[in-house]
Amino acid sequence: MKRNQNDFITDIGFLLFILLCFISVAFIANDPTNYLVNIIFLNVAFLLVIVTYFTNLTFGLILNIIFIFSYASYILYNTVTKGIEYTAGTYFWLIMTPLFTVAAFLFTRNTTKLQQENAIIKSQNEYLGTIDQDTLLKNIVSFQNDEAIFSSISRRYDMPLVLLVIKVRHWKELKRFQSSEEMRLALQDISALLESCIRTSDVLYLLDKEEATWGVLLLTDDPGAKLVSDRIKNRISEANHTDFATKYRVRIELRVGAKLFDPETIQTPLDFIEAAEKELEYDV
Repeated sequence: MKRNQNDFITDIGFLLFILLCFISVAFIANDPTNYLVNIIFLNVAFLLVIVTYFTNLTFGLILNIIFIFSYASYILYNTVTKGIEYTAGTYFWLIMTPLFTVAAFLFTRNTTKLQQENAIIKSQNEYLGTIDQDTLLKNIVSFQNDEAIFSSISRRYDMPLVLLVIKVRHWKELKRFQSSEEMRLALQDISALLESCIRTSDVLYLLDKEEATWGVLLLTDDPGAKLVSDRIKNRISEANHTDFATKYRVRIELRVGAKLFDPETIQTPLDFIEAAEKELEYDV
């Protein structure tokens, strides 16, 4: 498998971090007289690494600059006022601490990026959980949420609410001699056709992808629902004589069932769907 640039940088950061740890351990072991001081500086270096991981490289380097300035000032003060001479090893941690920070950043930057991408994907999945990915129509989860709002409006303002349930006649038989890609495209085409037949204030749902079942919530009465139903059938008939006839080599027919909302008999969104599906028996 081909490795990308981010993976290569991560590997370099990991190897550099291990190398710096090895050098630090060797340095501490070679200077037993300053063991405690070196351990303290090593802990400071790791603390800056942790801060960089939970923030960003810029903030980590700023802290490193503060540390270097403070430590260098302390060395300069002792050299000028007390005449203390420092060896080259004294400046070891001035170099190693920022190197630890950079190495840890290179090692963890890909992990941080993956966490951000994962958060984006989770957010998208939460959105797509109510949307069908092929047709971009709301699914049955959205229908159950929206039906409660529509039914509440219907009761409060005494407005008739109708659910249209639309199925493709002989869908299972069609799936036997059409490819999965053709059936996916058919769902998209029929969904687009249905959307063109309703008002922008009405909502179209893909209730069952396997059975090719759509639903439309309409704030209208039975004659209004009949008008929409006839419009849908006329449009599918026109499509069969043009686009669908050449594209799918079969005649696609729709069955439409309409059910007026009755709060006495319909208690849940699924009851509403079931009642509308029963009306399909009269559409022969």
